Amino acid sequence: MNPITCAEFEILLADYLDGTLGAGEKTAVESHRDGCAFCAELARDAAGAVAFMGRAATVDPPAVLVSRIVAEVTHGTTRNIIQPSWIERLLGRRGAFVLQPRFAMGMAMAVLSLAMVGRFWDASESRIQRSWDRAVKGYETMQLVYDVRSQLDEWAKERAADSEANPAQTPSGAEKQ
Repeated sequence: MNPITCAEFEILLADYLDGTLGAGEKTAVESHRDGCAFCAELARDAAGAVAFMGRAATVDPPAVLVSRIVAEVTHGTTRNIIQPSWIERLLGRRGAFVLQPRFAMGMAMAVLSLAMVGRFWDASESRIQRSWDRAVKGYETMQLVYDVRSQLDEWAKERAADSEANPAQTPSGAEKQ
């Protein structure tokens, strides 16, 4: 890997300390650290901080404390200190569910689903229309259909000629009285 700059060193330092860098990047970081006094000091400080965090004990807050903080912030006297955002003021307490991530994700999925259905419906509708047009065209160009239509047209012309020649006859062939 090419030599890296101090800015690239700072970006790669956390991954280097975690041990997640590839062999080439690790070599580039170590060579830069060995050649740059500022980055060497930064790496020592960061390694010390990571080691300290590893030695520090995890302290869990009491469950009562968390419950009291949540109750105070949402319904207590400090609720007036924390100003709601303009959207919270617009929607009020009853419309607060709209701001929940579950609701937003659900709405996004509903819109996406409707868009997909609309897209597929449009595509299927055009396929159905094309299939119908092909079927009609195929039907109309069949030789049998053409022959039947020709015979029906011929009979209609004969009937029209007969009714003009013999106005006294009805279309059924019986004479008028």
